[in-house]
Amino acid sequence: MILSKRRVAPWAAAFAVTALALTGCGSAKSTSASAGSHDITAAQNVVKQSQAPVTKFDFPKDAVSVPKDKLVIGIPCAYAAEGCKRGVDAVAEAAKTLGWRYQMIDPAGDPQKMRSAVRTAIQLHADGIVLGAVPASVVKDDVAAARSAGIKVVNTFEPAPEGFADANSLYDHVQAGRANAAYVAAATNGAGKVISVNDSEFQSDVELHQGFTDGLKELCPGCEIVKDFDFQIANLQSQVPTQFQAILQANPKANAVWTAYDPVALAIAPVITRSAQNGKLTVVSHNGDPEALQAIKAGNQPFSASVAFSVEWQSYAAMDQMVRLFDGSLPANLKTVNVPQKLVNKDNVTSVPWDGDIDWKSAYTKLWKTTK
Repeated sequence: MILSKRRVAPWAAAFAVTALALTGCGSAKSTSASAGSHDITAAQNVVKQSQAPVTKFDFPKDAVSVPKDKLVIGIPCAYAAEGCKRGVDAVAEAAKTLGWRYQMIDPAGDPQKMRSAVRTAIQLHADGIVLGAVPASVVKDDVAAARSAGIKVVNTFEPAPEGFADANSLYDHVQAGRANAAYVAAATNGAGKVISVNDSEFQSDVELHQGFTDGLKELCPGCEIVKDFDFQIANLQSQVPTQFQAILQANPKANAVWTAYDPVALAIAPVITRSAQNGKLTVVSHNGDPEALQAIKAGNQPFSASVAFSVEWQSYAAMDQMVRLFDGSLPANLKTVNVPQKLVNKDNVTSVPWDGDIDWKSAYTKLWKTTK
């Protein structure tokens, strides 16, 4: 698999990161010495709202007739990356429920193979394609050709430019970043000195970072980002831990770390546990990967919280969009669907991976009117 600049979505990072031994500490409690005069009420309210169980969702109101004999192709970023695998596996499950034929084409993280996968779908006369964390910049010309051939394309995981696909199934990255900013503000009593570890080659991470930095300004005027470190996913395993160690040593007063996605937090965890700041850092991230939630649930890790979303829910939402595209009845308000997200720390880990809290699967399948 190739991990290179602007090539592989953050989910593919899990493919490159081996199991890591994690020790340390992290919780919603303060890791700052003194609250001083900082008012963290607003941040605490955002944390409370972000951690609340999901109890409702604006599902489509109208049932839809399911056309017969459709072929859907699932193209993940890399099937070896857990998040991408879970995404297309859920697409396959939904396709079976709908009575459709399904085929997965695995590009294994290779940009050229991503483009080839879309072209293969065209050659197979597919009716639909579901992209799982495949960057729009890599396959935009091929997707345009697929759509010109009459193939419906639904994009998941990674934000894409307007008009790239027929529909998008995502989650609100800006809001997720803001939730992590609130957590840092509350955990540091409004005096966070934050190291930011970002991967700006991906639009999702640009939005997460923007949500975090804007959230700090809004919710934590007493917080500051002492170092804003940007890396490339190709270097996650080979260079980032060493670079982060130097950053940590250069910023001994840092008391919080924000990372763009969970594999980054897992990769730097051993560095933290060996450092003088071990036990003094609040580490927050995004995705809610199973390994991350297990580390958070243990309660004695440097990993403190992650904003989770249900990959499987996102895939079912995408397949609902696909049904409606085939039926010609996808309304404008369903062209982009943001599935719920939840800020998870050791006190509210309910499932690994997070299941979304409500029975979203039945909500969709009840809307799909299949015929024998």
